Amino acid sequence: MAILNFSYAEIKDSDKFMEYVKAAGCLIEEAGIEVVVRANYSNTMRGDKRAPHVAAVFRYPDQAAVEKFYTCDKYRALIPLRDEACEMTIQLYEE
Repeated sequence: MAILNFSYAEIKDSDKFMEYVKAAGCLIEEAGIEVVVRANYSNTMRGDKRAPHVAAVFRYPDQAAVEKFYTCDKYRALIPLRDEACEMTIQLYEE
């Protein structure tokens, strides 16, 4: 079953965030993960308002592919940069 990864990033440092996005983007491409959409927050029509953030949705073929990506050494090496660059929420949904 395909897994959709919804990621939300509240930016703390724009330069570091762009560095993270570039590096993570290369890993995403190498892993063959589909980028469904990337977008900047505009507004909230209903529900809790959110701080300005960036959102992205990625499609993985299955849960094993998600786990393989997030536990690989190359991605784990990016985690300190990610955490300096933004506050990120990652949520997974079965498609």
